Amino acid sequence: MNVTRSIVVGYDDTTASTAAVRWAADLARSTDVGLRIVHAWTWPLLGSGMAGVPVIDSAGPRNQALRLLDDVAEDVAAKAPEVTVHTDLIPGSPRDVLDEVSQSADLLVVGTRGLGAVLGTLLGSVSRGLLHDAGSPVAIIRSEHHHAGPVLAAYDGSDAGGEAVDVAADLATTWGSVLRVVHVQDDGHAPYSNSLEAWSGGSRSRSLLDQAAERAGSRHQELTVETRMLEGGSAAAGLLSAAAGARILVMGHRGLSRGPFGSTAHATVLHATGNVLVVRRPAAE
Repeated sequence: MNVTRSIVVGYDDTTASTAAVRWAADLARSTDVGLRIVHAWTWPLLGSGMAGVPVIDSAGPRNQALRLLDDVAEDVAAKAPEVTVHTDLIPGSPRDVLDEVSQSADLLVVGTRGLGAVLGTLLGSVSRGLLHDAGSPVAIIRSEHHHAGPVLAAYDGSDAGGEAVDVAADLATTWGSVLRVVHVQDDGHAPYSNSLEAWSGGSRSRSLLDQAAERAGSRHQELTVETRMLEGGSAAAGLLSAAAGARILVMGHRGLSRGPFGSTAHATVLHATGNVLVVRRPAAE
């Protein structure tokens, strides 16, 4: 999986989406690819008219939306002139438009509008839906200024976790960062009944970390790979603690659970204070 061949970012003229655009432009520049910026134009939905209500000319709102795209493209050109930018004004709701463009993209980048309850509402209406249905990995960007720290990969032995390690290794190599693979040791069975049981649990975690490190190292031999075994009340809590100070956290959309979008991924995206990239494939795969 290569997430940098086709990068698409959603833009809606908010500070959060501006950060997402600038982060995506920096990644595009680092990987020598172009950037597609899309804006969901909701006017056709709002201005189509109802019984007794006249239809309002859409030319003005459409021109305004096009100017938004022109302005953000100029901002990218000023900061990353080597990046080729394409802009698209697409009629529809943000959820539908971003879901549609993700089907042909290798990476969809979106911003957030806040934290806590506000972010929870957003994740419930747009971002969470994208994480559930998107046809590509989704990067949820809170800041374009997170350039320090390691690239963090969450690994639990699942196929999705393995793909997260691959993507994280690629990003760490691109940025010249350290890759840190983490595994949260489930303490749901603690306290262990004896020392042998406790050792077995730790041994499995260490084996998984060795497996992930070998996978990343075979993908990029020059990459510096660190491993960490974490403990916490939940996988999400362990990942949130480990992600503090990381450049980005990369994780699978679901681990060993059966659901289409795991509770760990949801909780981590909801409460993270940094950037998170959720790796997923189209349902057809």
